[in-house]
Amino acid sequence: MTSFTHPEDVFSFLSTAQDSATKVALVVVTETVGGGLRAPGALMAVDENGAFAGYVSNGCVDADVVLNAQQAIKEGAARYLTYGAGSPFLDIRLPCGGSLNMIVVPSPDPEVVKSIGTTLEGRKALGIMVSNRGLSILPDAPDETSWDGNELHLRLVPKLRLRLAGRGEELVALGRLAIAADFDVLAQTPDQATVLRAQNAGVTCQTLTTSQALPPLEDDEWTAFVLVFHDQDWEIPLIRQTLAGPAFWLGAVGSHRTHQVRCEALRDAGVSKADVRRLQGPIGLIPRTRDASMLAVSTLAEIAAAYKDLEA
Repeated sequence: MTSFTHPEDVFSFLSTAQDSATKVALVVVTETVGGGLRAPGALMAVDENGAFAGYVSNGCVDADVVLNAQQAIKEGAARYLTYGAGSPFLDIRLPCGGSLNMIVVPSPDPEVVKSIGTTLEGRKALGIMVSNRGLSILPDAPDETSWDGNELHLRLVPKLRLRLAGRGEELVALGRLAIAADFDVLAQTPDQATVLRAQNAGVTCQTLTTSQALPPLEDDEWTAFVLVFHDQDWEIPLIRQTLAGPAFWLGAVGSHRTHQVRCEALRDAGVSKADVRRLQGPIGLIPRTRDASMLAVSTLAEIAAAYKDLEA
């Protein structure tokens, strides 16, 4: 399942089409003025038949962008598009006001496309450059997206990976919602009933056997870890293992009092104060929610905000 909102999915679409000898174009937003759903760097892939992945607006111009991309593919030449203020498309209006500018690059180099997709699938960030001359990979990923009127420099990062550990409905609800949001999700649990429910929701599961023999840590800097155990025999070993890795966010469910007791147990186990402060709790943007679905929404919103800072 994919919503084609992440660069990894857009480049996968391009690569798959090119492998089948279908011509494609890459569309990239270069500038926005005023309000707008999509920021500079937003991507869309279009093939010669009009199929597409990704999006560059809230639906107000995407259909026209697809048509322009198909024309660019036929002509074999890049083109610039402007919608809103200063646009030649007088019959297409932007409800948000302002303007939306983008570049259409037909037939990007298949080897470059495949390399970008492979890098993202391998959980590595990279930088790309887009211009009317085509698509290329930068030697270093830029800190931020920039457009100088000729070249767009853009940093691409892997998908958010969510690792859950616990049991019960809270874990299942988090996993289900994260899958719907197109995150990579792994659930760890010792409870077979939870395994079955999570797998039925499409979540990949890993069975925990004992807290003294945890699975090897596979987190990277794009991983968030959520603990939903309410059981210190599992919590303390899992938190200590996670703190030794590069996860960008980790948190645990529970009240303020529960979190305080958990932090004291971590300090007693020899965890430094600096590491203890990395643990978020109580988690979620909505305080004191007791419904599993609302906790999932609340928690994933907090994690998504932290991940967004990594993209910038």
